[in-house]
Amino acid sequence: MTEYGVPGPGASPDEIERVVVSLRRAAGTDPDRYLPELGHGLLRLGSLIATEPGRLDEAVDVLEEAAALYRRLPEEPPHLAGLGIALQRKALALGFGFAERYEEARETAREAVEVWRRLVARGVEGSRAELAGALLVLGGRLADTGHHHEALDRITEAVEIRRLLVDRADGTGRTELASALQELGFKLGEMGRQDEAIVHLRVALAAYRDTAGAADGRTVGDLGGHAMAAFAVGRMLMGLGRTAEARPYFAEAAALHAEIGAREPAAIAFFDHVFARHGYRVTYKGGILAWEEIRSTPETTSSPETATGPDTTGHPDASARPDPAVRPDTPARPDTPARPGAPGRPGAADGASERPGTPDHDETADRADTASAAQAGSTTRTGPTPRTAPAASVEGGPAPAGPTGRAAPGPAGPAAFERIDHLNAHGLALAHSGRPGLAVEPLTEALALARAAAVGSGLAGSLSLARTLHNLGLAQAWSGRRAEALEAVDEAVHLYRRRLGAAPGTVRPLLADSADSLGSRLAGLGRHRDALAPATEAVALFRQLADADPDAYRGELARVLNNLSIRLCDADRHIEALAATEESLELHRDLHRDDPEAHLPGLAHALTNLALRRARLGRHEAVAAPTAEAVHLLRQPARPRPGDDVTGLAESLAWLGWYLRRNGHPDAARDAERTARRLRRRAPKPGR
Repeated sequence: MTEYGVPGPGASPDEIERVVVSLRRAAGTDPDRYLPELGHGLLRLGSLIATEPGRLDEAVDVLEEAAALYRRLPEEPPHLAGLGIALQRKALALGFGFAERYEEARETAREAVEVWRRLVARGVEGSRAELAGALLVLGGRLADTGHHHEALDRITEAVEIRRLLVDRADGTGRTELASALQELGFKLGEMGRQDEAIVHLRVALAAYRDTAGAADGRTVGDLGGHAMAAFAVGRMLMGLGRTAEARPYFAEAAALHAEIGAREPAAIAFFDHVFARHGYRVTYKGGILAWEEIRSTPETTSSPETATGPDTTGHPDASARPDPAVRPDTPARPDTPARPGAPGRPGAADGASERPGTPDHDETADRADTASAAQAGSTTRTGPTPRTAPAASVEGGPAPAGPTGRAAPGPAGPAAFERIDHLNAHGLALAHSGRPGLAVEPLTEALALARAAAVGSGLAGSLSLARTLHNLGLAQAWSGRRAEALEAVDEAVHLYRRRLGAAPGTVRPLLADSADSLGSRLAGLGRHRDALAPATEAVALFRQLADADPDAYRGELARVLNNLSIRLCDADRHIEALAATEESLELHRDLHRDDPEAHLPGLAHALTNLALRRARLGRHEAVAAPTAEAVHLLRQPARPRPGDDVTGLAESLAWLGWYLRRNGHPDAARDAERTARRLRRRAPKPGR
């Protein structure tokens, strides 16, 4: 130890920074003596400031300085370990704060893993545990950049290492194993493999429960891991329709939530973000309910000051969408690269789909066929169909209509296609009437017929199959079967892409609709960054269509721009999200000028979305104006239309009222809250 010794645990960042400044000067004159201690100080400083809001940039720079310093030192185990820790913590910080630097984060995490592998090969004590932690971080960074199967391999490797490190005599290492199993479960769930995910999460829960009676007690971080595992099992079971099995897990998560709140109230915001991220909320009575249940029993919900925010504008099916960024809360995002209770922990798991979400809201819901259910069996769309009421409040898009050339469908014969159309119409009618679970059966029957009809039927058969897959995906998503919905819509998109060159005029709008829906399905499974590509594709396709036929497709372009802004928010790209929202709003203004009555709801939604985007960016003074304009529009009498989501709009205005009141705009807040109450009285009962 030198005269510049780095302060021990409990020291503030300012204290450590003063010592680091002195060590930098000293290392300039005597590097052999002071560089190792400077590296230690930089590690301590970077890890501490990474947990402070707004200092991630600074933390990354400090940790990179530490890594560069350790690379200069002789390759001895202590210096290599310092390099591994610096790289690992930098990868964590980059992953949480810098969407544009995810590839750098991935390569940094990969380098950290290689450093720890070298230390394991040398037999350095403790290096295997650190390797497991580095593998978990790498898994998260690989997932961030779309390398999901490689991410799964690395997380699985970490689990196997943690399993070997458990002491069978005293149980040491069980919590770390539980954390790794939890990450494996999250990853499998994110990839749509819910049944496998539940198996691993249940094993993680058993390990957490085994540690509940530990003599030295459990940290808030351990309690949080336990709560997240229980919640994840519950919501996956709910997604599979196994409601009764899910309830005990939600009860377990709620009890842990209460215990965490009693011990560390500041940590509760993180867990509330996660619950909201997946469409759930803690009630006054201490339970966890889906938003669909809360809507039917509003007296159980928390107050705005303690809750995670309202439901999404324009999303009538909150239970079918597990988005964290779907509900506005405080506009400030927790800037921390570690889980609550474990700041800066070198082996901290990355959190995968359970990390803190960005408060925002999903303004749109899926739309089905543009033709009425009664007409869907016989109507064939041969070109752009004008939309009389394109709503910003509807995500997904119209289910593709039947293919061109139905008069000569090929070997399957006209009767087969008529039966497929009839089943599609019946399924969509059930889904629109609030019974999506019942809609799955006729649409599944239609799919079997469509697969058979597609053989040898050329373009007509391919498009009929793709249309049916799209519709089935919507019904499955609305009924909570998210993984199956993703599979169906993904296949539809691939079919349309293969046929785009053969009939671009017919296929382009169908592909655009399904690509937009694919983005929603991926986001519904927590794969927010994967959702960006199809959402961007949908915007590009509808932009082409709107350029060629503005009257038919301006509304669709406004809608998918809005959906893209949601996907960008989910990926923490808030400046780009605001730009997409602003473009969507301008289109809605044009549409409203052309037909005020038809497009009043869409413009009101777009204005509230703009207010929410600005709130998310902390632009407090710019929130009141679009909110007031939306309120003014909603004072005008307008007949409700089928696509309008009055409930979602009311919830967003209620949250904006709370936000404006908190930020010094009491008059605007009062108007927004009154309008929200009036809309709630007009809102339909839960169900489509």
